[in-house]
Amino acid sequence: MTAFDLRRPPEQDVLDDCVHCGFCLDACPTYALWGMEADSPRGRIVLIGDGLAADAEMSDQLVTHLDRCLGCMACVPACPSGVKYDRLIERARPQVERHHRRPVAERALRRLLYETLPHPARLRLIKPFIGLGRRPRVRALMPAPLRTLTDVAPRGSGGAGQSLPERTPAAGEQRGRVGLLLGCVQRVFYGDVHRATIEVLAAEGFEVLAPPQPGCCGALELHGGAEDAAIGRARQTVEAFAALGVDRVVVNAAGCGSAMKGYGELLGDERAAVVLGEGL
Repeated sequence: MTAFDLRRPPEQDVLDDCVHCGFCLDACPTYALWGMEADSPRGRIVLIGDGLAADAEMSDQLVTHLDRCLGCMACVPACPSGVKYDRLIERARPQVERHHRRPVAERALRRLLYETLPHPARLRLIKPFIGLGRRPRVRALMPAPLRTLTDVAPRGSGGAGQSLPERTPAAGEQRGRVGLLLGCVQRVFYGDVHRATIEVLAAEGFEVLAPPQPGCCGALELHGGAEDAAIGRARQTVEAFAALGVDRVVVNAAGCGSAMKGYGELLGDERAAVVLGEGL
């Protein structure tokens, strides 16, 4: 009996790659902020290793320090031993969600995020109200998590209201065909970035296919530990681009690209790695 079940638990051989040299410390923003070993990558690796020990439990300490990880993965390129910390944290977080009971407020906030951010149509509905949430009188009535969300939300129009063509032919001789992931947040708040990307790729001789579906690649759920939802969205994304027969998949959002490069490991399907992982 360990803190983790047998469904994609953190791998001991990946943990063993860490030699605790400390090169990750300077790269980790939470260690820089708090200076606590448990809030560094190597500290979290120790805690995950402890969770794999016999008779270990999903302790509040383990959950707290895993939750504090931003998932920025700045530690991965800083590691001279090549520790796959990204794989460890993405396997540990679903375990937390299955074996730890969060407070009601935390569960409500997570539900709110999962029911809005991955859904472009819903995001478009709430987008006009974000500015309202920044007004002092309204802001004073909002709970702290919602105030934070309005603070970090984009302030520009981002090309709002501009539709993107599903197919853009190459300018001149065609060099290839690429698929562009429109995504969810990126599509609604940064549509101008997508449009610029399409124009550049077309000018360089690529036919660009930008299908309206999939709506979300599943990165939000994957990074939050909602594994079943993430797997479902990953499969939909793989199938959508495989059906298009593109040479490469282009992604403008870093979080989406990070998640999609791991589809092969997440789905246990080499086809996913070939279709997407090697084409990003």
